[in-house]
Amino acid sequence: MWLLSEFSMSDKSHTVIRLAVHLPEQQAIFLKEGQENEAVERASMKDITLTAWFKLNLINEEAHEYIIHNTWEYADIPQYYVFGKPSTKWQKRQRGGQQVIGRMPVVSVQDSERFYLRMLLLRKTGVISFNDLKTIDGTLCETFQEACKVLGLLDGDQHWHDTLLEAARMQMPSYLRILFAIICGFGEVENIPDL
Repeated sequence: MWLLSEFSMSDKSHTVIRLAVHLPEQQAIFLKEGQENEAVERASMKDITLTAWFKLNLINEEAHEYIIHNTWEYADIPQYYVFGKPSTKWQKRQRGGQQVIGRMPVVSVQDSERFYLRMLLLRKTGVISFNDLKTIDGTLCETFQEACKVLGLLDGDQHWHDTLLEAARMQMPSYLRILFAIICGFGEVENIPDL
């Protein structure tokens, strides 16, 4: 016999906001056939969650308070701001931020620069541009991977452990086996048996 609880599948405790993770000038563009040029022009003038976060960090005084206290990571922004409609900018949240979670998509290690970009977005605070994200101690790194190396994020195998743990929360076993094989084959793992 099955008992029905008061909690249904349509009830939810938190709102999940999807945050964009893309390389410079590589954001997704939606277009109709024959209107490609117009779509590219519209996209170049429109911010998405990531580029709007850069601008917020640059111009917003309240955002600077979070930056100063080192608590303003990209994934945290939906708790304090709403990505506005119809405008494409972050606007101060009036209420309900405790029930909001910012979520960046999982990025495959095969998409290496985007993978390392995401890694930096999870750790750096108050970033105002892609170049700022790659700047470590006043030096601009050529790639996001190099910036991760300079920050020490690639020392040892901890980042691979973190990658597998994160994937294990959301992926099926077959995907985890493929991911493990990709990491071992292309990821410069120091201790494969431990991993």
